[in-house]
Amino acid sequence: MAGREMTVDEVMEEVGRDHLFYEDSGGGVTFSGGEPFHQHRFLMELLEAGRNRGLHTAVDTSGFVPKERLMAALPLVDLFLYDIKIMDDAKHVRYTGVSNELILENLRLLDDAGAQIWLRIPIIPDVNDSPADVQAMVQLAANLKSVQQINLLPYHSIGAHKSQNLGKRREPFVFRESEPGKLRELMQAFQVVGVPVLVGG
Repeated sequence: MAGREMTVDEVMEEVGRDHLFYEDSGGGVTFSGGEPFHQHRFLMELLEAGRNRGLHTAVDTSGFVPKERLMAALPLVDLFLYDIKIMDDAKHVRYTGVSNELILENLRLLDDAGAQIWLRIPIIPDVNDSPADVQAMVQLAANLKSVQQINLLPYHSIGAHKSQNLGKRREPFVFRESEPGKLRELMQAFQVVGVPVLVGG
């Protein structure tokens, strides 16, 4: 394992080293994880510090967080990178261990509030790439008014060894890696939403 505990000031000092680059590129700071809302107090302090420094702020979230935390952060977040994995609830429970009900409810709350959203969809062969799965996700995206981009994320097994290194039990599922041809096919399916569709990102 690697990493170290940092204060808000230490994080922002690190972020500030690239401030000139942000000014030229129009970029900013993205908080991801894991799930950044699991450290919601620290996240809120970081978002406030970023806003005070004039930085564009983005949060990469699974959406499986208390809606109160999400809505409290809304005024401080310029962009939500929002993960959607599986639309079928029973299948979502099987593969993730939790229902997608809260995830979808939070996504619609952000959409109704006018938040800027990029949908991020990991494409996992034989899990969420069937015609029915894809059509359900396309329909979801088409019914949201605040989605500005869709990122289809190819599944890879690069991190499969991490569980063992962390002393965790062996993962219960083994997945195939995404095929480029299938991803190109899915890109076309999502074109009807009317927003940019990218592979990766």
